[in-house]
Amino acid sequence: MILVGVLFFFVAIIFLLISIVRLIKRDKVKGKKNAMIGVVSAVFSIILISVGASGEETTTPTTAEAKTEEKVPQKQENNEVLVDQDVLDYTANIMGAPFLKEVIVGDKNIDVQFHDTFESYKSAKPQSKVSKEDYIEYFSTGDQINKILMEESARLLKQFTAADNVSITVPFEGKTYSVNLEKSVAETYFNVDFDTLNSDPEAWRSELSNKYFNKKDRQAFVDEFVQVK
Repeated sequence: MILVGVLFFFVAIIFLLISIVRLIKRDKVKGKKNAMIGVVSAVFSIILISVGASGEETTTPTTAEAKTEEKVPQKQENNEVLVDQDVLDYTANIMGAPFLKEVIVGDKNIDVQFHDTFESYKSAKPQSKVSKEDYIEYFSTGDQINKILMEESARLLKQFTAADNVSITVPFEGKTYSVNLEKSVAETYFNVDFDTLNSDPEAWRSELSNKYFNKKDRQAFVDEFVQVK
């Protein structure tokens, strides 16, 4: 629009010059008075054209400008806090639950920690009939550690909408596998809304569990989010 105004201005100047030349010639026939009136009229016309172009520029918003002014709805802030016992009751049944060492619950975060050795586990549960071979077989079979880190972190975020962060640590055979997953990051990665999945079991299955809970996608998740030390 600025370019249009400038073009209008220069065109008007050209017409003004042409008018002045004509009026000067005409002046010889009709007199100076008529010539001056013509010049004043031409100048007044330029002013009107310039004002009109400026007014059009400032009062007519483009489609792009109108779109940028539209407000994008934002997700409301979550003011919920986690209830310790609810989280503890739930995690008592997650994958690998018998080997859990500790679950720490904050207002907005859940920290799940597994025993670092069989001896540590046996010390905490001396009455357990699980053998060392059972312990090793459980964590070394298939991609069991990947299942725990990916699937259980996603389930916790779905189950507890107050949680902003879930961390899970699984030590095994001298290495520590851990994930520290923020809710917003997980929602972007899986392209889901955990609050919606919480209230819609069918959406949970179709949008996340049936779609991502397979060996290939678990490995992709581990490559992206899991640290091994």
